Amino acid sequence: MRNRDAITRPGTRGEKKLRDAPRRLRDLQHWADCFSGAFPSPEELGSQARYWNYKVPTRAGLIEGPATTLRIQRACAQSLISACANLIQSRPASQATVRVTCCIAQPGMFSSEICLYLDETYFQGHVASTADGQVTAITSRSLSAEWQLVLPQGVEERGVQVSIPPTDHDDGLEQEYWFYGEVADRRR
Repeated sequence: MRNRDAITRPGTRGEKKLRDAPRRLRDLQHWADCFSGAFPSPEELGSQARYWNYKVPTRAGLIEGPATTLRIQRACAQSLISACANLIQSRPASQATVRVTCCIAQPGMFSSEICLYLDETYFQGHVASTADGQVTAITSRSLSAEWQLVLPQGVEERGVQVSIPPTDHDDGLEQEYWFYGEVADRRR
């Protein structure tokens, strides 16, 4: 009997076939729906100094690599945005200073997450352009427009390009991070 996971797509060279994508996408939407009415308590948030997150709960092979499709990535991104919107709607007035966002990473989408920022300076460290050009604002494009993502009321978009040159110890980083949710600059 053959191992079902070992079956590959026709025309590929040993790459595993993506299995159960519709079910996994439904699971992601269910995960997003679970945030409705479920904002973390002050005690849960109090255990973190600056940041609290939920990683995207799926396999990397679903949203990265040769087996994924734009349709699958778009559905995953929409689930993250929905989860973010549900958290914004669920946040009690006593937690108004907590910044609720989600971050969609490209091309490494598996590092995408829901992000609750408890410290404004820490958030700005992720999204503000740096003098050395390692972080720059993306102003000429919109991932939500490119992917036809629906942004619920109160959810905005902010993209940054991160470019960290390679060193002797690592390969560097070239990545886009698209933040959704409460991303407007509050420092004004």
